[in-house]
Amino acid sequence: MGYLRAHWHGKHALLFALCVNLILIRALILFADRYTLPPYIADRIPALIATVAFILLFHGVVFVWQVVGVLRATQHQSSILANIWTVVTYGVVGLSLVFTALSIAASFRALAPEKFIPVNLTELEDARASQYALTLSPDNTRIHITGTFALGMAQRLAALLDENPGVTGIVLHSDGGHVYEGRGVGFLIRDRGLDTYVFDACSSACTTAFIGGAKRYLGPNGRLGFHQYRVELNYPVPLYDIKGQQEKEITFYRSQGIAESFLKQVFLTPHTGIWFPEVEELIASGVVDEVVAGD
Repeated sequence: MGYLRAHWHGKHALLFALCVNLILIRALILFADRYTLPPYIADRIPALIATVAFILLFHGVVFVWQVVGVLRATQHQSSILANIWTVVTYGVVGLSLVFTALSIAASFRALAPEKFIPVNLTELEDARASQYALTLSPDNTRIHITGTFALGMAQRLAALLDENPGVTGIVLHSDGGHVYEGRGVGFLIRDRGLDTYVFDACSSACTTAFIGGAKRYLGPNGRLGFHQYRVELNYPVPLYDIKGQQEKEITFYRSQGIAESFLKQVFLTPHTGIWFPEVEELIASGVVDEVVAGD
């Protein structure tokens, strides 16, 4: 209590009061305010109560104690730089007030009712599934995959294969999609010993699924497109290693017998373009086993 009282009456040295009692303590408080918000407190009402209590105590009582003590400490200066230190002190107090106000505003934005609308997992899965189609051929020997490789595709494909043990091949028609799903479908096709077919276009993540085939067949009009991966977001994702993901694909392609000369070219084309190798190169590199007619 003596420490708190000494600061309140401005008895601490100004530099100490400014750096420790104001700047350091305020920084710790501004860092700690996140712990009254999701995910630390998941429900809105408890989070709202905790946030209001935090604001009243730390942005109200404690902040007043900090500011009053620092301003009173300026009155006990006697050096020739006293006026300069007073100006600096008022500037720091002003900045502290601004950051505190921003912190309070951010907390209440995070507590907006729409932030707590529960996610309907069924609707989410249905929305993902609507991006692609898994269709069983009339003779029950092939599954046609069309559309975007969305999250959950590999799991649904596995379930469909379990229901139809007579399936021997997968027909692909897609411009790509989620990298993980393309690889997941490729692993699934490989592990089930299925053949793959492309009679139209198969690009990006779709080509990884195609290369998972035990035997890989291309129709007369079939095309395989390759390019670099990208993150389809409007902001950077620092922990997402695009190059690392591409290396995983290279490792998978290599395990499927694709020639090293081809592997060196797979990710040379920027994500804004696409590389469609000639059929002769696909066959020579082991990407395609045979060109077949019809579907």
